[in-house]
Amino acid sequence: MKYSQKKIKELVADNYVFASVLYYLGIEYYEFEEDTLEKVCQNKGVDVKYVIAELEKINRNEEIENIKLLSFPIDLVITYLKHAHFIFIKKDLPFLVKLVNKLNTTENHLATVEKEIKDVFPLFVEDFVHHIYEEEDTLFDYITQLKAIEDRKNNPSAFFYKYPNFNMQKFAIDHEVHDDEMKGIRYLMDQYPVEESSPLNVKVLFSELTRFEEKLKVHAKIENEVLFPKALMLEKSVRKQYDSLIRLN
Repeated sequence: MKYSQKKIKELVADNYVFASVLYYLGIEYYEFEEDTLEKVCQNKGVDVKYVIAELEKINRNEEIENIKLLSFPIDLVITYLKHAHFIFIKKDLPFLVKLVNKLNTTENHLATVEKEIKDVFPLFVEDFVHHIYEEEDTLFDYITQLKAIEDRKNNPSAFFYKYPNFNMQKFAIDHEVHDDEMKGIRYLMDQYPVEESSPLNVKVLFSELTRFEEKLKVHAKIENEVLFPKALMLEKSVRKQYDSLIRLN
């Protein structure tokens, strides 16, 4: 097989995304750079054919899900977004943190930038995780309860008593304003030129940061163009139902 006899550092140099695939499969590439994939898989007790299949998926772009979310009911859209949150927090961010911590330049003019990246990235992670959980506890919970009212499982009176000031349109506008969460990280990346001679770890880190930002853009697009329009329609429908109930009383 074309991958099995290649050294790990050669595989990752060919495609930086392979580093994250290996990481998710329990192989931290920087610990085995000089070993062949076959040797590492033997040592780790991992099926090399399975690992190669996962690497080849990346080459076929199968890791990018092409889901027609517009046709999904809103509760399934939320399930999809929650799964994306899980991937961000449990897979993407831990790998990025490890890569950031491994920055160790020998060039004085880059040392300051590396220190700033190491200082700023944990703050970004903390703010990002807080934002994710806050979104699930407020927005997702609000929408889920609206859906339950539409399905006649919850009482609309109790719901609007609990959320007297929540406004989906305002939340959507505020959310769109704060979409660019990686602005500070991107600025620091611009101060750190990546060249052909740059260490492999730096190339992988910057590739993964760029890829993570693209994921966030897709995620924000789904929320802004799929979730919020559906949620606004749902909110309008439930409020209409609630107003009719009040008039009857």
